[in-house]
Amino acid sequence: MIAQTNNANSQMLQKAWAAAPFTKIRERAFEGAFFSVALIAMAGWVYFITLLLVRLALWFLG
Repeated sequence: MIAQTNNANSQMLQKAWAAAPFTKIRERAFEGAFFSVALIAMAGWVYFITLLLVRLALWFLG
C-alpha cells in the first residue's frame, strides 16, 4: 500500500516538474502581451495629445 502511494506521489511530482517550464513560458508570454498592449495604448495617447497640441498651436498662430 505504501509503495503504491509513493509511486503515485512520484508520478505526480514528475508531471508537475514537466509542466513547470510550460507554465513559466505561458506566464512570460502573458506578461509580454500585456506589456505590448500597454505600450501601444501609451503610444496612442502620446500621439493623440501631440496632435491636439499641434492643432492648438496652429489655431493660436492662424
